Amino acid sequence: MQGHLTERGLAILREISEVWPSSAPARIRPVYDDLRTALHTPDVPFAFRFLAHWPPYLAYAVRQFSPFVRSLAFEDAADTLRAEAASALAQTPQSPAFEPVRALVLREHYLAPKVLLILTAFAVGLRGRTSEAAPPLGTTLPTPEPIPVRPAELPRALDERIVPLPEIGLISDKAQALLDELAALRGIPSLDDFSRALAVQDLRALSALNALRRTLPADLLATVRRQLLELADRAIRRLTLPGGKVLPDFMVPNSALPDIEAAVTALQAIALEVLIDATLGRVAMDGASAAQRSPYPITVGAQQETGA
Repeated sequence: MQGHLTERGLAILREISEVWPSSAPARIRPVYDDLRTALHTPDVPFAFRFLAHWPPYLAYAVRQFSPFVRSLAFEDAADTLRAEAASALAQTPQSPAFEPVRALVLREHYLAPKVLLILTAFAVGLRGRTSEAAPPLGTTLPTPEPIPVRPAELPRALDERIVPLPEIGLISDKAQALLDELAALRGIPSLDDFSRALAVQDLRALSALNALRRTLPADLLATVRRQLLELADRAIRRLTLPGGKVLPDFMVPNSALPDIEAAVTALQAIALEVLIDATLGRVAMDGASAAQRSPYPITVGAQQETGA
C-alpha cells in the first residue's frame, strides 16, 4: 500500500468520528443491517463505522459487494488468508493469557480476513475509478484460470456463535499505554475493535499480544504483510465481475474521492495488522493447524437447515 495515502488516511480518520449503530442516521441503518447479515455478526466492524462518514459511498460500495460476501468463494478466500497467516506465524508459542478472552479472539479471527477482503475490494474499486481499470477476471493470477463466481449462495443471517463487541468507549490510562505500545509495534494506530476490546476486557491478554509482537522479526512481518495483501488482492479480482471496474460509480462528488481512497487505504492497513494479531492469539491458544481455518465454519446445508 502507498505510504503517503496511508498517512493521509490516518490523518482523516483522526478528524472524523465513528458512526455507531445506536446513533446512526436513518440512511446508514439499512447499510449496517446489510453488513451485519452478510458477515453474520451482531455488530458493525470498526472500518465501516468510519466509512459511514460518507453515507452515499458506503451504501453504494456495500450494496455492490455484499452479495460476494455471502458466497462460498468469499469464505474460501478468507480461509486462504487465515492459512497463509497461520503458516507464517506457526512458531508462535502457546500462551494461557488468551484463554479468558477466547470468544473475542475467535470473533476477530473470524472477522479479520473478511474485513481485509472487503476493504481490499473497496481499494481496488477506488483505484479503478481514479487511476486504473481493474483487469479482466483471472488476469492477475500467475496463470489465467477460470474461477466460477457465484454470489449470494449463503442466506442473510446472524451467527449466534459470534460474541458481540463489548463497550469500548472508556479506556484506562494503563490500557491506553498498552494500546500505544501495540500501535508502535504495528506501526499504525490501534483504532480497531480487537485491540480496544482487549484494552477493556483483559490487560493481561493485551500485554501478551504485545509480547508476541515483540518476538516477530521485522523481515518476517514485512513478508507476511506483503503476502497477505497480494492474496487479498488476487482473491478480490477473482470475485469481482470481469471486464470492468469494481465499483463504477460511488454516488459522491469526485472531489470527495481522494479523501475516501486515503481513508480506505489506512483502514486496510489497520485491518492487515488485526489479521496478524488475531492469528497470533489463535495460534497461541489452539496451535497453527487450527488457526488455518475459520473458527466458525459455514456450510450451505447447515445454514439452510437451521436458518442461521
